[in-house]
Parts: sequence; structure tokens; C-alpha cells
Amino acid sequence: MSSDSTVKKIGVLTGGGDSSGINAVLHGICLEARKLGIEVVGFREGWRGLIEGSCTPLSFDMTIKEVDRSGTILKTSRTNPYRIASAQGKIAKTIKELKLDGLIAIGGNDTLTVASNLYDDLKIPVVGIPQTIDNDVPGTEYCVGFDTAVHNVVEAIRNVRATCDSHQEDIVVEVMGRQSGWIAAVAGLTAGAEFILLPELSFDSQKLVDALKERHANGFYSNVIVVAEGVKGIDHTKIEAGTDAFGNVMLAGIGLGLRDYLQDKLNKKTRAIVLSYIQRGGRPTSYEVFTALGFGRSAVKALFEGKTDLMIAFRDGTLRPVSLSLAQGTRKVDAELVEMVKELTLL
Repeated sequence: MSSDSTVKKIGVLTGGGDSSGINAVLHGICLEARKLGIEVVGFREGWRGLIEGSCTPLSFDMTIKEVDRSGTILKTSRTNPYRIASAQGKIAKTIKELKLDGLIAIGGNDTLTVASNLYDDLKIPVVGIPQTIDNDVPGTEYCVGFDTAVHNVVEAIRNVRATCDSHQEDIVVEVMGRQSGWIAAVAGLTAGAEFILLPELSFDSQKLVDALKERHANGFYSNVIVVAEGVKGIDHTKIEAGTDAFGNVMLAGIGLGLRDYLQDKLNKKTRAIVLSYIQRGGRPTSYEVFTALGFGRSAVKALFEGKTDLMIAFRDGTLRPVSLSLAQGTRKVDAELVEMVKELTLL
């Protein structure tokens, strides 16, 4: 395709936690790049690959076979260039040596914040794509990976409920969500959980105990309690597992802690399941793949048109470019959805 665009070669990386849908984004990128005559290079292991110059060519023929596969064929890491000496200089060198005309960064809050900072510091033409099962990147209403994660959690709740009903036992289901409870809210409501605990809501452990006692007294001995990993109110001193390269607390185990607490207070066996990576894996939903393809194609179009320092956002049912700086911070669960949780559950 002939054009006056100077964009002939671009790089792409996937950083932070993986999800289902990333490979579909990569395929969308290669689809549009093939149409526009752009060469694509993929960097291995996120920002680490860009720092070390570790890369591989990407093409339509490579990505079409991976479009509905979970994870990322480029691999990923939580590398933070701003915590590595001389990393910015090495990134600039890699881009110059490979003669890249632009970069697409796929990831969550941390990955996109780095992309925004690198644009400010090095003026690298960059476009970001929000990808995190937490769905908490500001500036967009949807992040790649969220729909499949919700589907996985809903299926898990449905599967364990049958056994818990049979044994008349309550079960705590721990899902991801450090600072926002999107997965807990949407999956919990969809699966009909009796109790949903979000970081956005204050949590009174005694109130939960009292509500469960009332349920048991009325003959409802099996209840599902969905809890986001970042909920406060249960002793976190034993579940915080250090911090990552971006300073984020790596939480683990609130579900088990809550189970032990409830068993002690109710004198009744309580189950717990920590879904962990089960939420991230599995074949992406059809909606996930279709939307991810659009994210990838839109990012390439933006670079081709000379646009930069942007994030492709999903807003009001359409994909549109917004300022990349909007991706910094955390998007909390919408007030309307929080109210639904309060109205439709029992706590």
C-alpha cells in the first residue's frame, strides 16, 4: 500500500501480568501492518527485551496460529527500566540500531506508565494498549483479558458451588484485584454469589459472621463469598508476599485467612479456593479475541498516521485514542456497579 507515511518498521512488547487475548492483539497488529506495508519486531520479555535488544520478527503467518491461544508468545516480565542503571540509554540504542519508527506497548498500569515516561524522556513514538485482567487502567472502560478472566471465575464458582451445596459448606473464592474489585464484582454478580467483598467497600468481618449465622439459621448452609485479594479487614501481615519491581505489594492468601477466621467464628467447616493463575489462562472468549484484534489494528493505524503518546481506549462501545498519560494510577469499580454489589448481595 503506497503512502506518504514515514512509518516503515515498528516494535511491540508485552509487559507485566499476562492474560488471554494478548496474542490476538499481536495478530491484529500484524494484520494492519501487513496491509500498510510495515515491518514488525517483537521484543521478548517486555521492557527487558528492549533494554537487551532481544527481539524476533513478527508476521501474519506467525500470529494467525496463536490468535486464540492464551498467554503471550513474546513472553513477559515485570522489568522496570527506571530501576535499572543506564536502561534508558540502552533502550534508545536498541531503537536506533533497529531503525524503529514507533513502539507499541501492551500491558497494565505499570507498563503503560513506563511507556508514557519514555516518551517524555526520549521522545520515542509510542502507542499503548491496555491489557490486564484487573480491568483497572484509567482512561479506558475495558482492558484486554478482562472478559476471559470473568468467564473463568464464573465457571469456577459454578463448579465449586455444586459440591459445596452437596456438603452444606460455605466457600471463600479469592480472585485477583489489588486495588480495584472489577473481577470480584462482575464475576460475583454473574455467578450469583451471596457475598462479594471489594477493595472499594469497607469490610466488617463481624458483620459477615453475623450474616452467615443468620443464613445458617434459616437453612441456607452453603454460601459463596467472593473476595478480591486487596480487601482490607482480615490480618494481612501473613499474606503480603513482598513487592515487585514497581513497588506493588504482592498479595496472596486472603481467601485462606478468611476461611480460617470464619471456621473459628462459626464453628463450621468452610472451604476456600484461590483461583490465582486460573483466572489468566484458558482459551480467550470470542468477544476477547474480536476486541483484541481491534486494539492491535488501531494502535498500528495511530502510529502510521503519525500519532504518538496515545493509548487505544475502549469508550462508549468504540475504540479511540486518548492521552497515554491517562493510564497512570488505578481505575476503581464504577459507583453504579458498587451499588449493585451492595443491593444484590447479602452484606
